[in-house]
Amino acid sequence: MGLRSYTDEQLADAVATSRSWRAVLRQLGLAATSSAAIRSVRRNVERLELDTTHFTGQRSWTEDELGLAVASSHSWSEVLALLGLSGGSSTSALKGHALRLGIDTQHFGRPKPTRPPGTAKLDLDLKNLPRAGSMLAATWFTLGGYDVSWPLEPCRYDLVARSTEAFLRVQVKTTRTKESGGWVVMLSTNRGRRVVYDPADIDYFFVVDGDLNGYLIPVATVGGMHTITLSGYEEFKLSRDFGRPS
Repeated sequence: MGLRSYTDEQLADAVATSRSWRAVLRQLGLAATSSAAIRSVRRNVERLELDTTHFTGQRSWTEDELGLAVASSHSWSEVLALLGLSGGSSTSALKGHALRLGIDTQHFGRPKPTRPPGTAKLDLDLKNLPRAGSMLAATWFTLGGYDVSWPLEPCRYDLVARSTEAFLRVQVKTTRTKESGGWVVMLSTNRGRRVVYDPADIDYFFVVDGDLNGYLIPVATVGGMHTITLSGYEEFKLSRDFGRPS
């Protein structure tokens, strides 16, 4: 090993007044890009047990400053503010350094979820029920172990529910109309003129009422009928979680 060009005292002074290893090398008159010089200086710093916690490299904060900022904060946004940093990748970098340094962040609480300005509240609005009907039906069949398919072209049925034991063509209906305390649903089409469904075209009606109750009614039970009141078909009513018929 060659002779050093600096003394222990010069090394200690360079370490105390620098904020990076390259700055130490420059102060000692060594090539800052020499990996051999860096390794040699590091070994001597470790031998002398010199403090390097104030080294930041290209960072604007020291490890001690990060530890203090984390200890006095309750979120990463507060740490960023204390260290004078902006968001984005800075947060990920700080998290990585804190993990590497073993800095405790368990006192950070989860941020309270907030609703972005201008977003709608998730209040149920029955005017959207006709749009949601087919998706509610598909959800029930899927949870029941059926595979659900949607026709690519207009068909008399809205979806197909298939299992190893059955192949069901399902027409979905919804209702927001009550008469004499009962939900009334129109089973026929309403495109220019009312036409009932041919039993050769569909197997079941899946009906969702305004209380979000579901009914799975065989077309054989209501064949030829334009309108029914659901209170008369309680035997086909599904549980409120769209499980098996009640």
